Amino acid sequence: MIEQEKTGVALKDILRPIDSYLKAVDGIIAEKLKTGIPLIDKCAAHLFARGGKKIRASLIILCSGLKSEVPDDIPEIAAAAEIVHAATLVHDDIIDHSFLRRGEVTLSRKWGNKIAVLMGDYMYTKALQVAVGQERMDLFPELIAATCEMVKGELYQIQYSGIDAINKDHYFTIINLKTARFFSACARIAGVKAKLPDDECEILSQFGLNLGYAFQIIDDTLDIVDDRETIGKEGGNDFLDGKITLPFLHLLELSGEKEREMYRAHARKPDREKWETIRQQIIDSGSLEYCVDVAREYMERSMSYLDYFPASPFKNIILDLSHFLIARTY
Repeated sequence: MIEQEKTGVALKDILRPIDSYLKAVDGIIAEKLKTGIPLIDKCAAHLFARGGKKIRASLIILCSGLKSEVPDDIPEIAAAAEIVHAATLVHDDIIDHSFLRRGEVTLSRKWGNKIAVLMGDYMYTKALQVAVGQERMDLFPELIAATCEMVKGELYQIQYSGIDAINKDHYFTIINLKTARFFSACARIAGVKAKLPDDECEILSQFGLNLGYAFQIIDDTLDIVDDRETIGKEGGNDFLDGKITLPFLHLLELSGEKEREMYRAHARKPDREKWETIRQQIIDSGSLEYCVDVAREYMERSMSYLDYFPASPFKNIILDLSHFLIARTY
C-alpha cells in the first residue's frame, strides 16, 4: 500500500479555527436550497447530510483572509462553491452509474436519473444566484468560466478516458478542466473579494491550480483502495466505469508488450475479477507511490506561490490543509 506522509492531525482539527465560517456555510446551503417543495428539499438534505470535506469553501475563506479580515459575505460565496461542486458530483454519479457517494446512496440511485439531472441543474443555477447577488457582478465571469470548464472536462473525459484513447496528456487535461481550474477559481475569487491587487489574485489562482492537480491525483490513487469504510465509496469505480487514471497509465508504461495488451483487454471489458488483477499489479508495480510523488510535486509548486504572502494564522492553516490533502486516506 502507499507509504504516505503522516500529518497526525484530522481535517476537522486543521479547520477548527474557521469552524464558525464553515457552520455559516452549512446554514447558507440549507437556507438557499430550501424551496418548500418536498422532493427538492429531501434531495438537498440527502446530498448534504454528511457535509463533506468542504475543501473548496475552506480555500475561499482562508485565501480571503491572508492579508486582511475575512470579508463579511465570504460564507455565501463559499456556500455557492460547495453547491456547484455538489451539482457536478450529482451529474458525475449519473454518468458513472455510481451507487455510493460519501458513504451514502447516490441521488440517482435513490430517486432516479431524471430527478438527479434536474436537481443538479437547479443547484448550478442556484449557486450562481447565491454567489453573484446584487453587488458581486465582478465574480460572475470567474464562476461561469469555472463551471463551464468542469462541464467541458466531463465531456472531454467521456471522449478520452477509455483505454484505447487516453494517454497521460489526456489525463492531465481532464483533471485540469474538472478539478484544478475550479480550485484555481476559488482561490482567485477569494482574492477578488479581499480586494487584493490583480497580480496577487493571479498568484492565488496559480496556487489553487496546482493544489487542485495534487488533490485530484491523490483522489485517483484512493480509488485503488477497495475499502468502502475508508473512502466512502466503492473502490475500483473508475476502472469498472471505463475511466483510466494515472495509476493504471503508469502501470501500462512499466509493463512489457504482452502484459500491456492483457491489461488493455481487461479494461475493455471490465469486471470485479479483472479489477482485482489490475489493482494488485498497480500496487506491486509501485504505481501508487509514483502518483503520490507526482501529487507532492504539484503540492510543492502550489506552496511556492503561497510563499509570496506573509506569515499569518490563515497561511499556516492552508499549509496544514495542503499537507493533509496529500497524506489523506479519504
